[in-house]
Amino acid sequence: MNIQKSLAVIGVGAAFLAAGSAFAQPNVVAGRNVKLQSLNTISTLGRSGTFPNGVNGVAESTTSCNVGSVNLPWDAAMLPNHPFISFIVARQSNGKFEQISDYSFVKHGFFATNSPGCGSCSNPGTGSLLGVNCADTYGTSNNGDNFWLGPADEINPWTAAWNPVCSHFDKGEPLVATQFQCDGVRSLSNAQAAALGSVGHRIRILDSDFNVPGSQFYAQGMYISAGEAESLRTDNMGWRPFSANWNGVTWALGIQSTITYNSVLSAWTGASLSSGTNGTGDGRVYVAVKVTGPTNGIYHYEYAVHNRDNVRGVSGFRIPVCSSATVLNLGFRDVDQVGTNQWSMTRTATEIAFTTTNNPLKWNSFYNFSFDSDAGPLAATVTLDAFASGAGAPSFGIASQGPQELYNVNLGGACTKVGAAPDLHATGSPAKATLGNASFGLEMKNIAANSSVLLWFSALDGSVAFNPNCTLNMDVNGLFLQLPGTANGSGVANFALPIPSDPLLQGLHVNVAGFELDANGAVNLQADLSNTLRVRIGDALPGCP
Repeated sequence: MNIQKSLAVIGVGAAFLAAGSAFAQPNVVAGRNVKLQSLNTISTLGRSGTFPNGVNGVAESTTSCNVGSVNLPWDAAMLPNHPFISFIVARQSNGKFEQISDYSFVKHGFFATNSPGCGSCSNPGTGSLLGVNCADTYGTSNNGDNFWLGPADEINPWTAAWNPVCSHFDKGEPLVATQFQCDGVRSLSNAQAAALGSVGHRIRILDSDFNVPGSQFYAQGMYISAGEAESLRTDNMGWRPFSANWNGVTWALGIQSTITYNSVLSAWTGASLSSGTNGTGDGRVYVAVKVTGPTNGIYHYEYAVHNRDNVRGVSGFRIPVCSSATVLNLGFRDVDQVGTNQWSMTRTATEIAFTTTNNPLKWNSFYNFSFDSDAGPLAATVTLDAFASGAGAPSFGIASQGPQELYNVNLGGACTKVGAAPDLHATGSPAKATLGNASFGLEMKNIAANSSVLLWFSALDGSVAFNPNCTLNMDVNGLFLQLPGTANGSGVANFALPIPSDPLLQGLHVNVAGFELDANGAVNLQADLSNTLRVRIGDALPGCP
């Protein structure tokens, strides 16, 4: 549903948009502060289909606490002033961290029990308010009740504004008669909610996303409450790990450990997490990055971007890159099963850009971005583009990491007659020609088993064409070393090249290429030339050459 269109129908769309376009959080109420006190259970409430190709309807139980100094509104729909509870389920496997829940519907709070458990509860005597230091719990059956679940798109997560008129609750499912769809009277009945089936609008998770051996799973819950300042929202959101085991009938889900207050991305082993906002006029976005390698001279970059409560959404994710870096295998993953809305992926001289015109990263979801590069990770500012118009700049930056350290520049030029061309890359711990690095070396792959090979070195830049397909990217007049070697039975030749601790080498570079020799021990100028590798020497090199 297009909420802006619906609001325009009843003549309040302009007011809603005006609130969203203020240059600071527009509706802060002093003393309002809700906390996700606990996330106690995650359960499968129903499923459809046959294992291993079924779909599961999942729900989480949550307890909130009013840790502020004033009562919190807790009206039931169709009144608008109540909290909203959103959910994410994620999986960590094979070094990746991915959201496996769909773009889930959101629970509308409807009654505060004002229970003890958060200190000395000041019970206001009504379920339409959550008193100071009072708790309220919704179990899995309650948080998974389709009668209280509505689309996230109807809610402004930054202000917690929701208009019941023309909402999912107003229109019903299936839709009621046109004259009743925008009258402000609830049309979605308990009977309609029950008819949605065992999955309905609960957290939807495919069997195939649970059925991944060696995985760890995570459940996140988050409260959104009108008037709460952005600086107080850290404890609104938390996650816990859980296990998932198929018992022949359903998925048995077992919650583990204790709650952690942060984006669920903070559960990603080995990743770095940072966050930012587009000024003070919109919600927070988190960026996690994990870099592995190098393997055969190539690093693998995995990013996950989580929109906590940014109403404008994200339509672009841009990562700075060295102009001379090699970038391979661009990848993208969202949370739906639609193949026609994948983000565009491009590489320019200065950045790797992932963009969309029709599939923004909306609040309460995270998308994945990945690629390979021969440039190593350094601190870098990634840029996020806003999808919708509104407060703040069209783009904003978040401190992260990017492929900004290029010690070994692949100049290309490799060729072969058959199969893959010989590949030359650096090795060592680290695989960099830093001063005093005794482990540094070069490795040449994709050559004949037990063949003889030769490395040529030149301190001068240049280019020599051997044939239309082979280029030696160095000046042969500067040749100063020819290093012979022999490939092993797997067609790999290794060369140890320890770097002296000599400050005179600081900032120098050498160009290196490898040749597979023919049966007579001569260089074959027609084929089997590796890429030329420019090895940059020193400890104080600028990131990009």
